[in-house]
Amino acid sequence: MSEQERLCRVVQPILRWGMMISLALMLVGLALGIATGAEGTEIVPLEDIPSGLVEMDPLAFLTLGILLLIITPLARVFGALSVFLKERDRQFVLVSIAVLLAVTVAVLLGTI
Repeated sequence: MSEQERLCRVVQPILRWGMMISLALMLVGLALGIATGAEGTEIVPLEDIPSGLVEMDPLAFLTLGILLLIITPLARVFGALSVFLKERDRQFVLVSIAVLLAVTVAVLLGTI
């Protein structure tokens, strides 16, 4: 099996399932919001998402869906990195690490 085929076998499910689960969470949040007549546009803080899901808070479902949609491409980079490490493709390992470092720096700068 070629490196390209391995990469596709790892990355495709990550992107597909990340998108599908994210969409499902957002649809549940939308349906709950319509059913309960909930109003609001605020983002639920990360630490409040679990309790919000238990309480069936529409905004918690929407926030988690959006968060998962944002995290999915990052998970794809981790998946690709694992394939590149296994294949010992140093060039793409370095590129993947550079992308992960850039994202980390952006997140850290965004929290300051």
